Amino acid sequence: MIVMKFGGSSVASSENIRKVKDILNQKSVPFLVVVSAFSGTTDRLQNIALKSLTGEHIVLLSKLKEHHSNITKDLIELSSQADVLIYIQKQFNNINSLCEGINALQELSDRTLAKIMSFGEKLSSFILCKYLNQCGIEMQLSDSQSMIITEGEFLRGDLIFKKTYEHISALDINKNYIAPGFISSNLKGETTLLGRGGSDYTAAIYAAGLDANSLEIWSDVNGMLSANPGVVKAARTISSLSYKEAFELSHFGAKVLYAPTIRPVMHKSIPVFLKNTFFPEEEGTFIGKIGENTEIGAVKGISSISGLSILTISGVGMAGIKGTASRIFSALENANVNVVLITQCCSEQSICIGVIHQEESAAVQSLINEFENEINQLLIDQIVSASNYSVVALVGDNMKMKVGLSGKVFGALGENGINIIAIAQGASERNISVVINKKDEKKALNVLHERFFSDTSKKVHLFIAGIGNVGSQFLNIINKQQATLLRDHKIDLKVIALANSTKMLFDEEGINFNQQNLSESGLIYNDFSEFIDKMISLNVRNSIFIDNTASETVSKTYASILQKSISVIACNKIACSDIYEKYTHLIQLAKDKNCHYNYETTVGAALPVIKTIQDLILSGDKIHKIKAVLSGSLNFIFNHYNDSNTFAEIVKLAGEEGYTEPDPLIDLSGVDVMRKILILSREAGHELEMSDVTARPFLPDSCLKAVSYDILFDELKANEAHFRKLYDSANKKGNKLKVVASFENNKAFVALEEVIPSSPFYHLEGKDNIVSINSDRYPVEPLVIKGAGAGAELTASGVFSDLMLIVNT
Repeated sequence: MIVMKFGGSSVASSENIRKVKDILNQKSVPFLVVVSAFSGTTDRLQNIALKSLTGEHIVLLSKLKEHHSNITKDLIELSSQADVLIYIQKQFNNINSLCEGINALQELSDRTLAKIMSFGEKLSSFILCKYLNQCGIEMQLSDSQSMIITEGEFLRGDLIFKKTYEHISALDINKNYIAPGFISSNLKGETTLLGRGGSDYTAAIYAAGLDANSLEIWSDVNGMLSANPGVVKAARTISSLSYKEAFELSHFGAKVLYAPTIRPVMHKSIPVFLKNTFFPEEEGTFIGKIGENTEIGAVKGISSISGLSILTISGVGMAGIKGTASRIFSALENANVNVVLITQCCSEQSICIGVIHQEESAAVQSLINEFENEINQLLIDQIVSASNYSVVALVGDNMKMKVGLSGKVFGALGENGINIIAIAQGASERNISVVINKKDEKKALNVLHERFFSDTSKKVHLFIAGIGNVGSQFLNIINKQQATLLRDHKIDLKVIALANSTKMLFDEEGINFNQQNLSESGLIYNDFSEFIDKMISLNVRNSIFIDNTASETVSKTYASILQKSISVIACNKIACSDIYEKYTHLIQLAKDKNCHYNYETTVGAALPVIKTIQDLILSGDKIHKIKAVLSGSLNFIFNHYNDSNTFAEIVKLAGEEGYTEPDPLIDLSGVDVMRKILILSREAGHELEMSDVTARPFLPDSCLKAVSYDILFDELKANEAHFRKLYDSANKKGNKLKVVASFENNKAFVALEEVIPSSPFYHLEGKDNIVSINSDRYPVEPLVIKGAGAGAELTASGVFSDLMLIVNT
């Protein structure tokens, strides 16, 4: 014989019930079917009981009766409907009588509530029994209330196994039965319940009592999943679990299976199959002995429980005192409080207890009463409690002895700014549980699922400021590489926010690249902090902020972003060239918050200049001298300025090609180069400020004082003779003009120089940059980095490289 259980969703409608009939028709051995109440019925009955206190139950009761009658009329042939409809009417008359009693007494006891809530399964099992018999599947109705005996609470009774199994074993295993789940009775014959989700437990009890060949749990999902699919979209079906793995996962929130279900079948070694009523051909999940059909992966599933409160009992008076833990548990037991989680520090001065939020007050008061003397004598501190926590559990038999597993858990959470409040791991190593803030639960589940399931892609959420020249090119690169990254590297890049100087656009599902024009779909913001606040409030995993602007306003937000463990990538030079204290603060903040601050493109676009210097310093080298052409835009300008054009024309061309900053005066004044040599000097380990960088401007004062783009170009045209004189002077000697930045003896300089033909800088073409580094290892012949150092596409590719460094860390 086999035992089958069909949940509320499986019997939610007449259409679904017909699917149940089709499944039963495929069985070739006798079976016992356990059914839940029709979907939503138990909740509705509970609400009816509560509403009866105020007399508001009549309409609700009528609607529920109508629902059952309609299903009956759709399933049962007209000639047989009367008997079923009469039965339904009698049951609802009984419910109404109970409700009137509640209203008259103005009291709703657990005993009465259990009786009212039991009618759902009585109704569903009776209707299904009549329908299946009508369809030629011969069934007998088993009375679970007389079969299953409990003691203790009315709403969640404790099973009396011996007496229950004696009753069940009397059933004829050669016949088919249908039985209501969830309901039972105590030794006095009073109605009791097995707890919410108890129909699974009912089926397991019947399976154990009958020594069934197997137990099948049918619901609306394809077995037990690796995580809650409502939270983790990448959750997948677990093909097999041991009994203990299944118990751990169901205990920690996996709703497809009621945790107590495992105990009866495990003791009898009865295999369990979790199946989908709507896709019966799917394999589902097998639960059985260790070694049977088990998977190799260390972590089988990730579950969570929310609504947790944490209680802390601490004090010097606890150290070395025997019986403290026993007193804590006794106090909580006397207050009828269930302990979800417990941790204790090895100094014995602190014990942390996790309880469900609804039991927090009772738990605190009970502990205060128990330790009143010790608290008054200051041996134990006041009991501290805090709410809004969740416990996330990783479960798997093969987690045992896996070196570094805990480290991966903590690392994954830490990288996403998720603070761990408490940790619990049993000696079996089958479960690692961490307590976190409830607001981080969704993020934690997704982060851990991506880390421990190799077939799951890593979703990276990008928040991008700036969609001008560099920003638009960066979005193009993402658009081109998205499919490749997902297919070959399991990296799923999602741009979920864009901003320009006035508008912002958010979409958690990912922004369509056709929506780059924020003028149509973006929301106006008054301050850029609104964008940052929105980004932080979303609290999504693997968040990275990318600054493709040259905005000082945007650069000032980096600290607040890093503070939330969100990585920052910037081609914006302003933050790195700000006062030294702020520069180092950002770098240290990224380390402290376990995230990244990448700014390679602040110097040399996509050239690996900063990374090279960092590697030299990290390996113990000492840099003495840096000499460089660091402005691709200025190099482009002076390489193209000649007898056949004007200086203003070439500057304008450089801007059109995307080589200059949005404000070209930043390039022409030397400020851009000054920032770059300052950044390189700092990366080389020297504490310099912008005021320590000496610059010799080549622009006339009237150009330097230009307050707008148009005025600047007018002044450039007006001063053509000045630029022509500079050009002619170098050209007559066979030299070339280059803006050269130097660092030596803890001093930095920027100046327009005439470079002689023998200089390595002489043949620097187009928009190329060159950086030569002399150090302990390169005392005579410098280390030289050379290549294109300007352009929107190049800079965007450098930003993308910084992104990949973070994603692949």
